[in-house]
Amino acid sequence: MSDTERSESKIRVRPMEPMDIDSVLAIDSKITGVRRAATYTDLIIGDLGKIPDLSFVAEVDGEVQGFLLARRAYFGEPFDEVGMIHILGVEPDYQRLGIATKMVNALVEACQEKKLNAVRIMIDESDDQLQSLFQQLNFRRGKLVDYTKKLKKVD
Repeated sequence: MSDTERSESKIRVRPMEPMDIDSVLAIDSKITGVRRAATYTDLIIGDLGKIPDLSFVAEVDGEVQGFLLARRAYFGEPFDEVGMIHILGVEPDYQRLGIATKMVNALVEACQEKKLNAVRIMIDESDDQLQSLFQQLNFRRGKLVDYTKKLKKVD
């Protein structure tokens, strides 16, 4: 499919369903170059075999080409009930067509309907592309700073 055909295709965003897991894992593998272990599926399925309640996929011509894994979370001080984005991915051949924007907008709308206070995502400081996307979507850098202590592996 040419770039023109891709850009003219209809993008449909819908809530993620269990049948989407294989497509999500395939897209993630293309983006990261790694086929994640079975435990990655646990993040998608979550508690009691359900998809996180605020997750979406984007279809182009009936095929899943993007995904957004998100769920309700309590975050910050004082605690706020928010929509927390865990992972966002778009099939490499379908990037820059507005798919990520449409999924994030669907999430924002769902969070507003559920009367959540905010939508949050933690982004790697060196990921300029993802930071730019969220800045364009009117997200602003939060007040919290992440601190990490690397632990030695115990054999």
